[in-house]
Amino acid sequence: MLQGTGHFVCSLPPGHRIGTVSPLFQKLEADQIEALRKRFAGQQPKSHSEAPPAPLVPPAPVDPQSCADPVKAQQLAQEVAAQGERVRALKAQKAEKVLVTAEVSRLLELKRQLALAEGQDPEPQKGKKK
Repeated sequence: MLQGTGHFVCSLPPGHRIGTVSPLFQKLEADQIEALRKRFAGQQPKSHSEAPPAPLVPPAPVDPQSCADPVKAQQLAQEVAAQGERVRALKAQKAEKVLVTAEVSRLLELKRQLALAEGQDPEPQKGKKK
């Protein structure tokens, strides 16, 4: 071993004999690999064509006017403001992206609920306003 001084220091006693060498890993043959693959594969489909994904069904359209509730809208507006402050604080603290994303998702859901309570279209606008 080399010490900080650059001198070699032997940590083995004089006359030490190294024992029998053995491999650390066993070589896997192709038939062993295939047997392990079959044993641990589970119930997954072998290709995409065997199990097509379920079609996405869009949510039923909501009539915004039928959902208007001024009392709930006022309560939700306060929750949106508080959640917005929470998101701003996390971004200012440079919090982990996962945490910020979760809080932003909560904010967007509150905004959607607020839009419904105000009788507006609950779908958020795409893109930033100019």
